[in-house]
Amino acid sequence: MPILRSISLTIVFYLLSACPAATHGDERDADDLPNGPQTDATTNSSNELIGKWNAKGWPLMERLCLDCHNEDFQEGELDLTRFRSLEAEEVEKSGGQMKRVLEIVRFGAMPPEDSDQPTNAERKLLVELLDQTLFAVSCDLRPRPGKVTARRLNRAEYSRSIRDLFGMDLRPAENFPSDEVGAGFDNNGDVLSLSPLLMEKYFDAAELVANQVLMDPDDLPSLDQEHAGDQLLVHGATKTGSFTGRFLAADSFAWADFDVPVEGEYRVGVRGGNSESEASKIKAAVWDVTGLLRGVAELGYYGGSGSSQRAEFRLVLPKGKQRFYVEPIEEERDLVVGETRSDFFANIDLKIIAAALERRKQPIRPERNFDISQFPYMVREIEVRGPTEPPRHLLPPSQAKILRRYAEQRRGSWSKVAEAAKESLAPLMRRAFRGPVDDDEVARYAQLVVDATNRDESYVRGMQIAVTAILVSPRFLFRIETPPPNWTKEEAEAVRLTPHQLATRISYFLWSSLPDDDLLDAADQNALHNDEQLEAVVRRMVADPKADALSDQFAAQWLGLRNLEIHEADLEQYKSFTPSLRQAMAKETMLVFDSALRANRPVADLLTTEFSYLNEELANHYEMAGISGKHFRRIDMTGTPRRGLLSHASVLTLTSSPTRTSPVLRGKWILENVFGTPPPEPPPGVPELEETKSAGEHATFREQLELHRASPSCAACHRVMDQLGFGLEQFDAIGRFRLKAGDQPIDASGELPGGRKFDGVQQLNQILGQTESFAFAKTFTQKVMTFALGRELTPQDRCVVDEIMTKTAASEHAMVDVILEVIRSRPFQYYDRPVTDSSNPIKAKEQGTDDE
Repeated sequence: MPILRSISLTIVFYLLSACPAATHGDERDADDLPNGPQTDATTNSSNELIGKWNAKGWPLMERLCLDCHNEDFQEGELDLTRFRSLEAEEVEKSGGQMKRVLEIVRFGAMPPEDSDQPTNAERKLLVELLDQTLFAVSCDLRPRPGKVTARRLNRAEYSRSIRDLFGMDLRPAENFPSDEVGAGFDNNGDVLSLSPLLMEKYFDAAELVANQVLMDPDDLPSLDQEHAGDQLLVHGATKTGSFTGRFLAADSFAWADFDVPVEGEYRVGVRGGNSESEASKIKAAVWDVTGLLRGVAELGYYGGSGSSQRAEFRLVLPKGKQRFYVEPIEEERDLVVGETRSDFFANIDLKIIAAALERRKQPIRPERNFDISQFPYMVREIEVRGPTEPPRHLLPPSQAKILRRYAEQRRGSWSKVAEAAKESLAPLMRRAFRGPVDDDEVARYAQLVVDATNRDESYVRGMQIAVTAILVSPRFLFRIETPPPNWTKEEAEAVRLTPHQLATRISYFLWSSLPDDDLLDAADQNALHNDEQLEAVVRRMVADPKADALSDQFAAQWLGLRNLEIHEADLEQYKSFTPSLRQAMAKETMLVFDSALRANRPVADLLTTEFSYLNEELANHYEMAGISGKHFRRIDMTGTPRRGLLSHASVLTLTSSPTRTSPVLRGKWILENVFGTPPPEPPPGVPELEETKSAGEHATFREQLELHRASPSCAACHRVMDQLGFGLEQFDAIGRFRLKAGDQPIDASGELPGGRKFDGVQQLNQILGQTESFAFAKTFTQKVMTFALGRELTPQDRCVVDEIMTKTAASEHAMVDVILEVIRSRPFQYYDRPVTDSSNPIKAKEQGTDDE
């Protein structure tokens, strides 16, 4: 496709310049949406909170924190003296740092054990004041919805879009380079670059897909074979004429063998006739190898010289070897095509076949002087041609969906190509480009089909070229959100998504794929800007099987399940850790997440759920009997040591080292994914566990960890992180339950800040479910919002997250309710006002008239 490849730089330039918006909805001012500018009352309230912080919060921070975090001694590169007076400007400048301090203090990791410790009431007061001040001041600053980035489709989105566009699961992106990850997800627009190699991959994939979703009938297997007289097999007396016609005696017959390439309808033809011009017409019966009568031809005088009469039958033939006998018939016989059977031909003596094959090896010489009355019938040729129509089972299922109309072909020339191409391409382009397309745009792609037929290529080949062009268009490869044509920068501080841009955001959030026709129809009717209709759309989409994207794209990345693909375990020690077991581990967690999502369960249920999904291999790994086969089924885990995500082999394995468990990694995973509080990086120069001084020859692993975190610089984080990890020690490095590690009994007890004691994973799960359900739901909300927006959250997004938490509190933060509120939020439905001036290439492009 050299013509298409030559425009790759043009495509990139087009992307960097502008894509016209497909349509536009009502453009309410930013003030009309939730999270808009704050009122005077709210501002006064925030001033009161700052005053309260100055009076009560700062004295606590000064007493508890400033010994290690001041201008002269900045432990962890953190100076807290700037928090002496929390004015709005200071919060805006250091909001991220303030948020981090809040998380550490709330969790109890600070102050360190060897420092002055606050009472529970003091810690609670400090957390409340930090939290309220950060929230109030940040949200007083008129939160902006965030910038918009031209995002290319990542690998999963590309393959899923191809699947849903054509109805075929082709997965062409599996050969693409891996996508970069930003803020924990591979759909982050800031890191989804476009390299020359990837551009070539896009072209290759487009051509491959086009050739798989459309098949040119000229490329299908076919049969166009004729057996002339000198190639026919004959039984009985025969003579060969000057033009190789085979003259048969009254009791003779001829046949030919064919290899039918594919099941379908074929034209079976017989050429021949009466040997004498005065004789009446003869009947020739055509039998197949089973002895079934497939046709009866009435043939008159063959015409002399190389002439002949011709009879043709349309027969549905199976794929494989076929044989047709032609038998002249003199006497009257009751023959019914498709019903009459011949025992003779059905059970023909193999010696007859062998003798005929042997005779055909000898050269056949034409004979002129023979008594033609003794050979009253002549067969010149038996032929099979077809299939007459492309067999439906050979055509891809997308063929009929794409080719809504065929161009007309007569005597090798095509007509009405543009009209047929436009009718076929318009609905396809609407889906591929995720919105309306005008006639001029459709005409440009239809012209590719016209050009192909003008080059004597087929109409279907031209459509393949047009489909390739659609799949390398920026409107397909990129999600580009630009203001509607009538928008001006004076209108508002933020731009509202057009209905079709909103539909696209929703679809790639929930399905990692393009909108379906129902969603595009809703966008056409501006229904997505109606709150009730929007909710109905979202709940329909979450119930759709395509919402499995939320488990295998969002959840798999949030929970780190993709790391299982590269996780290494010592196969000498863990021989059962096979690739299929690795896949089953991840599948279990994704199915549990998917089930909770579709049932709209509270997020915290993931920590305490008493069911799971297992197949035979994973059940054996869990030492559970009675489960067979590769199919996953829902299993009640009551009576087993497993409850919720923390007991899944996936989580337990990916948080282990190759040869042993790692309470540190497991605790870190809980901090990050449950509490939403990633621990800080370890201080420089801290050795690995193996490099620390041994606690003794017979020391348990736990005792070695105690020694490792003896340093005050380590203890602050490890005293919480390790305690969490110890609660999972009853599971080995690949998630198998155990009560001993070697000869040492497992100590899975621990204590969290606030005196929350536990012994084992079940009690740990219970404590987390009871006391940290809000933190877990908030972590889920932050992660799902990051995934939905395709960007890293900003401190100002905190206001939106907290509002979502408030709105979903009544349902205990049910998963679909959280997702719905994310979609309703200002950052999801708006983006920051773009810069538009004469120096901006986007503006310059808009003022031009260049075609795509």
